[in-house]
Amino acid sequence: MPFDVILLGTGSPLYSPVRCGAGNVVVAGDTAVLVDCGWGAARRLIASGVPLGNVKHAFFTHMHSDHITDLPDFLIMRWTMSGAAQPLHVYGPEGTREMVEGFRAGLEPDVRYRIAHHGEKLPRAGMDVVVHEVPATPDVTAVANIGPLAVGAFEVDHYPVVPALGFRVESGGAAVVFSGDTKRTDNLVRAAKGADTLVSEALHLGLMQGRVQMLRGMNNERVAKMLEEACEYHTPTLEVAEMARDAGVRRLVISHLIPPIPDDGPPVEQFIAGMADVFAGELVVGRDLQRITVGA
Repeated sequence: MPFDVILLGTGSPLYSPVRCGAGNVVVAGDTAVLVDCGWGAARRLIASGVPLGNVKHAFFTHMHSDHITDLPDFLIMRWTMSGAAQPLHVYGPEGTREMVEGFRAGLEPDVRYRIAHHGEKLPRAGMDVVVHEVPATPDVTAVANIGPLAVGAFEVDHYPVVPALGFRVESGGAAVVFSGDTKRTDNLVRAAKGADTLVSEALHLGLMQGRVQMLRGMNNERVAKMLEEACEYHTPTLEVAEMARDAGVRRLVISHLIPPIPDDGPPVEQFIAGMADVFAGELVVGRDLQRITVGA
C-alpha cells in the first residue's frame, strides 16, 4: 500500500538557511517513524503536521552530529506537547546506546524540574527510551514491524564511521530505501532492488572544490583540508545516479546535499548536471518539508 515520506532536513553539517540537518519521517496512516533527527528536524516535524504522539519509533543511520542532535528536542516536545506516556523505541548501529544515554543524562535536570512543576500531567515514562542496537549486515536484515511498516537495515560505507546503516522501509509491496551517509557501495544497490524510491545523499565535487579554493584564498587551510577529506566518504552525484540506475528504482530523491544549495535557481541545475544522462527515472532534488508518496 502507498505511504508517504516527508523530508524534514535535506542539509549537511555545512550551514544552510533553508536546509536543516538530516531527518525524515515515514507516515502510513496513524503510524509514523523517524529516520534520523539532525539539527532542526524536530521543529520541521511539527511544521509537517505529523502528530508527535504518533512517533513511537526512531531509526538512526549513524552517530554524526547532523543526524542526531535534535533527538533531545524531539524527546522533550513529544513528552510535553503530546503527553507521551510510553517510551520511545530507538534503533541504530553500535554506539546508539551511548548516544541516547548521554542525551538522556543531559536532560535529566530538565525532566525533574518539569515533573516538580506539572506533576501527573507529565508521566516520567514518556521520557524513557528503549534502545535496540542493530547489526550491520551486507544485505537487508529485518529490524522491526511497526503497524503496516516493515523496516530493515543494512551496512553502508562511511569509513571511518563504523558501523553506519541504511534502511529499507516497506508496506504492502511499496518500498523506500534511505542511504544514510555513504560512499558508493554494492550493499546499497542490492538493498534498493525492487524499491519504488531511493532517498540518497549526494555530493557535488565541483561545488565542493569551489569552497575549498575560496577557503584557501582566505588562508584557511585547516577547514579547506577538512572539506577535501569530507569528499572521501560521501557519494558524488553521478555515482548516486549510477546506483539508482543499477538498482532499477523508479524515483531518485537526493538529500543531505553537500554543499548545501538554495531550493531553486541555477545552483540546483548545476548540482544535478549529468545525472539524468545516467539515471532515466524520476529525479527529485529534495527540499525540507517535501512530501513524497511511495508506491502510488
